[in-house]
Amino acid sequence: MKRTTLGLTLGLMIASSNAQIIPNGEPYRFRARQNPIITHKHTADPAPFVKGDTLFLYTGVDFAGNQGGYKMHEWALFSTTDMMTWTEHKSPLHVDEFKWQNSHAAYAAHVAEKDGKYYFYVSTNWCGIGVAVADSPYGPFKDALGKQLLTNADCPGTDHSWACIDPAIYQENGEAWIYWGNRRCFAAKLKPNMIEIDGEVMDITPEGSDFTEAPWVHKHNGKYYLTFATGWPEKLGYAVGDSPVGPFEYKGIFSEVAGNSNTTHPGIVEFKGKTILFTHNGALHSGTSYSRSVCAQELNYDKEGNILKCDITTDGVPYLQEYYDNKAKQEKAAKKMEDKMGAYLMVYHKDADHGLHMAISYDGYEFIALNEDKPLIAGDTIAMQKGIRDPHIFRGPDGAFYLAMTDLHVFGVRDGYRTTEWERNGRKYGWGNNRGLVLMKSTDLKHWTRTNLNFQELGGKWAEVGCVWAPETCYDEEKGKLFLHFTTRFGNGRNMIYYVYMNDDFTQMEGEPQLLFEAPEGRYNVIDSDITYHDGTYHLYYVSHERGALIKHATSADIAGPYTLDEHYYDGVRTSHEAPNCWKRIGEDTWVVMHDNFHAHPHNFGFTETSDFIHYTPLGSFGEGVMTRTNFAEQKHGAVIHITKREAKMLEKYWNKK
Repeated sequence: MKRTTLGLTLGLMIASSNAQIIPNGEPYRFRARQNPIITHKHTADPAPFVKGDTLFLYTGVDFAGNQGGYKMHEWALFSTTDMMTWTEHKSPLHVDEFKWQNSHAAYAAHVAEKDGKYYFYVSTNWCGIGVAVADSPYGPFKDALGKQLLTNADCPGTDHSWACIDPAIYQENGEAWIYWGNRRCFAAKLKPNMIEIDGEVMDITPEGSDFTEAPWVHKHNGKYYLTFATGWPEKLGYAVGDSPVGPFEYKGIFSEVAGNSNTTHPGIVEFKGKTILFTHNGALHSGTSYSRSVCAQELNYDKEGNILKCDITTDGVPYLQEYYDNKAKQEKAAKKMEDKMGAYLMVYHKDADHGLHMAISYDGYEFIALNEDKPLIAGDTIAMQKGIRDPHIFRGPDGAFYLAMTDLHVFGVRDGYRTTEWERNGRKYGWGNNRGLVLMKSTDLKHWTRTNLNFQELGGKWAEVGCVWAPETCYDEEKGKLFLHFTTRFGNGRNMIYYVYMNDDFTQMEGEPQLLFEAPEGRYNVIDSDITYHDGTYHLYYVSHERGALIKHATSADIAGPYTLDEHYYDGVRTSHEAPNCWKRIGEDTWVVMHDNFHAHPHNFGFTETSDFIHYTPLGSFGEGVMTRTNFAEQKHGAVIHITKREAKMLEKYWNKK
């Protein structure tokens, strides 16, 4: 939000105004039929925040009428689950909550969540940036510091009084950064408590840009996008970088001057499968540069990742009706498919033979191995290294079965396949180094097609790939594509999680793999990712090597992230364990997270159970509680899917004859 005044105004997009006040602070419900989306009061500087299936929209509140400046004393809060029906809630915060300020100006703000707490970062014109905290996104928020978090002294190279405004937060892998500034763009890392700066202030103003104010950072396909107001009257520009703090390469303007307003202010989130840009204009009756109104527009990218032109229109967002129609169809199809399911199929491998094993269960508690626990597919018949590990099976929306496995033999010398411990130099490429995956597809669980992926053939940095482990397949409903994610490293560096989209035949990658998840600043290894989708949220279980090997849980509204760490997961196992796999109990709203207790003797699987992905009940290991295995042991790194009773009986009959 600019602090100077120019006489320029631009027309037009006039919408009706229904001036209303929330009675006694009670929630006020209304429908958004076009832009502006809020018509009963003047709102500005939108800061959207998504939690589960709800979008919270925090805004500043402009006075109505023809005042000659910005008169803003409190912030407003709106929420929606469909972008059509909205609820205005009681004001979560008044500027006078901050006793250290004397501007009484409730300028641009941003709300972020961490560990069940909500942090409200605000700007107050010349007084600096503060932060308030609450136990709920609805507030009430209270000053967390009793002083400024940032002041003009934190804006090197500026000398105007409103340099320290417009805070925005970006979070990833448990870390958070704050952005702010006018005329120059600044960034700093936040300490884990979210109310202190950690380290130096960085000037990240994109070279060649005419940065004005209102920075906002979001991620798309592995790239970081810095959007901001540029020029005067303001337009929206953007820059792209490879990290949350750049360096950012300026790309240009993607949204022209907002109607009847000198200022604009981006807020960009992923919601219900769409990327939505929020900003403001002066389109309401009596609207001006000082009486603005929040609008929403769908944001899109081209194949190269460039933001497409996104000017604010009267029509605005198509209100996600297509999304809800498709979601209803998908849920109906998923429910119809689950109703047909009557058994479980488990896949796993064993160190003794490095082949593919399977087991059947009809109740989700007792599992019986097929083929007397001998390999159904021998690793030396399908893998470049003559052995497979980490098998994962997925049933696609097309009903086909997709197997993904690590192409690796860790006992190649023992079994006569190598004369060296590893295929390549262990000092250069690390423990268990390999180059590829084995992918297989079937429509009947008996006959399979096969593809061997060698990632070195991608060239570039992949020529020095150190490992490709623990692949898993899931489905991106938004893109309608198979989504393959896996552990990798380059040379003997830190392990990270990457992803790539696959063609429908499961034979070719579509594009180069992109980073999905890594430890903060790459300080330690993260491996063995598993993704489960439920009720608008993607749940990522992975193994952190920060302290031993322990399973962690993170969530995102987008399958490709960013993922936010959630500390609720607890499986009761203190020794190192790995290979999480989440599967649903048939006909129940209960999910099981299975893991590999590789420190157990003999090797065993452990289990924990949840109905809400917040509270977890440890079930112990096979043979120690409700979960049993009847004719196998020492299994490793498994996965479970639903199959029909008919398919289970077919498999039993087929393999009993072998």
